[in-house]
Amino acid sequence: MRIGILSDIHVDINYYDGDVDRITPAVCDTILNNDIDVFITAGDISSDHEITLDVIQRIEKDTGRSCLFVPGNHDLWNEKHPGTSAMETYSAMIEHPHNLAKGPVKLKDGWSAAGDTCWYDYSFGSFDLFSFNDFQRRSHNDRVWQDSIKAVWNKTDKETHDWFLRRLDASLEKTGSDKLVAVTHMLPIEEFTVPVPNDTWDYFNAFLGSRSLGDMLMVNDRVKYSVCGHVHYRKEVVKKDKTFYCQCLGYRTEWQDNDDPFIETTRSMKVITI
Repeated sequence: MRIGILSDIHVDINYYDGDVDRITPAVCDTILNNDIDVFITAGDISSDHEITLDVIQRIEKDTGRSCLFVPGNHDLWNEKHPGTSAMETYSAMIEHPHNLAKGPVKLKDGWSAAGDTCWYDYSFGSFDLFSFNDFQRRSHNDRVWQDSIKAVWNKTDKETHDWFLRRLDASLEKTGSDKLVAVTHMLPIEEFTVPVPNDTWDYFNAFLGSRSLGDMLMVNDRVKYSVCGHVHYRKEVVKKDKTFYCQCLGYRTEWQDNDDPFIETTRSMKVITI
């Protein structure tokens, strides 16, 4: 089985000519050109959950392939739905049968995919420079972490993080003895954070993931692949018998030498075979 993995396609931020989505057709072409059996995306499809669910539907319709996903923090934003809590948006999205937050999905004999959005507990922040209370402000040098405004859980980040970790642990357990592709939006390992020292990211790395998430995946012998997004990197790290992937399309403004979504999607999608 060939699995295509990609994250952070941000179709709305990456609109062309105002409101033209060229990203979704590019993703579909890349899936078909690579003879992908199952497509997995680790969140941040858009900044509006209604657009996100429409994109999932279009990918599945135009490719004839299943599109498994977890919501990213952007997918949960309420910018287009004022007053809506992150939990309300998350609950609406969880009804989709291919949302891994709803439950694990069997890939083939002996293999399953399981995952969830997950959250951050500040453990990737630089505690030699900042305190826990500093991180709780979610603002530094006149920059505000937008989740504090647009993804409101009505609980602390640590409480949200722990809730997600319990959900993920339960989901992994439901897969029995299967080998696992674990999918999270948030980062499970420090290697995917922004290198420090860096005046901005010494602080904002705190909102990229958690060490506890990585520990959970590392001690689970059945996890063979970990897929994440969020940080707009394209990196691969091997730890013991596990391979960690961060395969993000990212923003058009971050692409190095072109503005062609078909070229960039081909470059950023990773194919793994199980």
